[in-house]
Amino acid sequence: MATPLDRRRFLRLAGAAAGGALAAGCHHEEDPYDLARPDVPGADGWVRGEERNVSTACAQCSAGCGTRVRVVEGRAVKIEGNPLSPVNRGGIGPRGLAAVQSLYDPDRIKTPLRRVAKGSGSKLEPIGWDEALALLGERLAGLRERGTPEQLAIVCGRERGLMLELWQRFAAAFGTANLFDGRDSADGVVAHAVRLMQGGHEPPAYDWANARYVVSLGSALLGSSCQLVAFARAQQERRVGTAGGRAKVVHFGAWRSRTAVNADEHHPLRPGSAAAIALGLAHLLVRDGAHDAAFVAAHGFGFDPWTDGAGVERPGLAARLADYSPERVAERTGVAAAELERIARELVAQKPSFVVAGGEELLLANGLETALAVHALNGLLGAIDRPGGLLTQRPAPLDPWPDLEPDEVATAGLARARIDGVGATRMASCGSLQDALPAALASGAVDTLLLHYANPAWSRPGAAQWRAALAKVPFVVSFSPYLDETCADFADLVLPDCSSLERWEDGAAAPSVGFPHFGIAQPAVATLHSTRATGDVVIALAKAVGEPLAAAFPWNDFRAALLKRVAGLHKAARGSIVEAKGSDFLKRLWEEGSWSEPGYRYEQWDEVLTTPSGRFEFAPQLLAQERAQIGAAGDGDVVPRHVELPAAPAARPWLLIAVRPASHATGGGANLPWLRRVATETQLPDGSTVAVLHPETARAAGVVAGAAIAIESEFGKARAIARLDPATAKGVVVVPEGGGHTAFGRYARGRGANVMELLAAGATAPQGSVAAARATHVAIQRSEA
Repeated sequence: MATPLDRRRFLRLAGAAAGGALAAGCHHEEDPYDLARPDVPGADGWVRGEERNVSTACAQCSAGCGTRVRVVEGRAVKIEGNPLSPVNRGGIGPRGLAAVQSLYDPDRIKTPLRRVAKGSGSKLEPIGWDEALALLGERLAGLRERGTPEQLAIVCGRERGLMLELWQRFAAAFGTANLFDGRDSADGVVAHAVRLMQGGHEPPAYDWANARYVVSLGSALLGSSCQLVAFARAQQERRVGTAGGRAKVVHFGAWRSRTAVNADEHHPLRPGSAAAIALGLAHLLVRDGAHDAAFVAAHGFGFDPWTDGAGVERPGLAARLADYSPERVAERTGVAAAELERIARELVAQKPSFVVAGGEELLLANGLETALAVHALNGLLGAIDRPGGLLTQRPAPLDPWPDLEPDEVATAGLARARIDGVGATRMASCGSLQDALPAALASGAVDTLLLHYANPAWSRPGAAQWRAALAKVPFVVSFSPYLDETCADFADLVLPDCSSLERWEDGAAAPSVGFPHFGIAQPAVATLHSTRATGDVVIALAKAVGEPLAAAFPWNDFRAALLKRVAGLHKAARGSIVEAKGSDFLKRLWEEGSWSEPGYRYEQWDEVLTTPSGRFEFAPQLLAQERAQIGAAGDGDVVPRHVELPAAPAARPWLLIAVRPASHATGGGANLPWLRRVATETQLPDGSTVAVLHPETARAAGVVAGAAIAIESEFGKARAIARLDPATAKGVVVVPEGGGHTAFGRYARGRGANVMELLAAGATAPQGSVAAARATHVAIQRSEA
């Protein structure tokens, strides 16, 4: 007997029929709403719709922001700021957001490459990892066998972090002093000034959360600076908290930059005159008795007359400031005396306050003098290691790696002079000078050159000089994950690094919060191609070279070396993560992305002031000693001063200033489509480079708005489109970095001009900590091409 067809049975049968029809339909035609999911390694271990959030650290700039990567079915689809990171508190910049595109760049190098032949007709062909490591290991072992380990040079673009320390360990064990890091930048100039006046090796951290008044001298604080995210988050919390409104920002700069637009005030400034502004403000503080006399008396040196090592009495800063009256400073800078008077009063009335300088001024020929003058002003404000001022970044309590004992070959190599002249013709406190390398490379001083996070054929000042020098190096090795200009034209061996989303590393954050902090970078996805993390390669290379390098690297991979250091955080038993078991500690560290010990301890002078005198030296004694050691010209006067820029030659009357746009990430960022869409002041939608000039400068050069112009220095020529802006300093041409790629993938190639072709390579003054990259004068004319 048939079962009665009630309502419930009818609906069940109808649903089954519909399901069968749907299944039959799907068998014959594609679902138009189905997402395209490219095959990626490891995806088969995920179930459909599964997603995870991986805590890691951004590697797109030196800020080291904590991030969270959303991974769906094994594919990274989105990056957000990690609210648990004290560096960025959940914020993230455009460069960090675009990092996922660096992972999936279709033009990534997918396997090691070896150059076949040299010169015209040469090409790169795939090679296996074992063969590549054996090839390089044999070459490096040969240098040690011949007793010439110093003929190995290493250029590492990192400014800090465990990868830089790993390279430093490799260089020390191998026997070469020729390792060059990424500190020859604007931050490097600040770090040099801090080392001379205060001690230490890092630029200061800025206490954005407590600052009420900030003076910017040519900085990109509100534009492309890596401090921007930290500043914005701290000030947002201040606005909504109980501390009262955000800090006032007063900007002095040579053009209408993003910082100038976003600041509360913008004062046009003649390029190279920031030191005069700083010393003029210092003059007013001292004249009015508004400086921190208690700090100067208790912790200062060289404010009053002092006696040098030769027994000669020298005038102090107080005497020097007499030359910087508001009227004289107005003549030198173009800033009205009344404005200087007002700003000096506000600096005192609205404390905590401090002054920060940036690359627009620090990378000029007088950059070190500017950094010294600014740091002296901060000392007079009482901003050193005080709330709302300049902090000293405390290190995290990491365990050390095993002590290293160089053998006889390494000891002899390390004793030989560096090829950049540091310690001989350049002050040892400079650290390293990449821009002094072209001459050394061209001379034949280097047999093998290793490049990590470095593309000097495109990114360094004097790019043409670099290319000529690279062509003379017998063997060049690049670890770039992309076929950049140096790889394409000069690398004999390419050992491609993994993406930052595929490898283990530390966050390597620039000084930011002051208190101890350690961020972790861990793989968010499986490695897509036949690439290897450079940390793993360095360890494998040490083993390929043989003893004693192999013994100096007792780990199987970089993760093991990282865990050795991280063990110190667990043993410290303090901070944001405390667990009895090491496995529980690591689990939380991987989940949270960082460890920190909040609560900055102010005015710990024995940790903050580590100069020879144990004081804040307004007259840096180390500067006097090092100038004497290298035979630098001068009268022994090391008190901060303003130094005029070199005069422009008649044939090239305009000063070129290269600026970094907000879309310029570490390594360039031109291969990331999202960054190309970031609106900038110096790039047109089609990628053409824009040069910004004052209308009077344009008239004198015979240029009109929107015209194509040729910009020519003694080193090269570039094409740009003229944009006129009366807020730009007269006599200046502002051109952005980041354009003019001839390689680096489909998204980067052929867009705009490379301003580095116009700049000079090579440091210009013995006391300089970087090349005067932006003290280049140019000619301008209409261009029909």
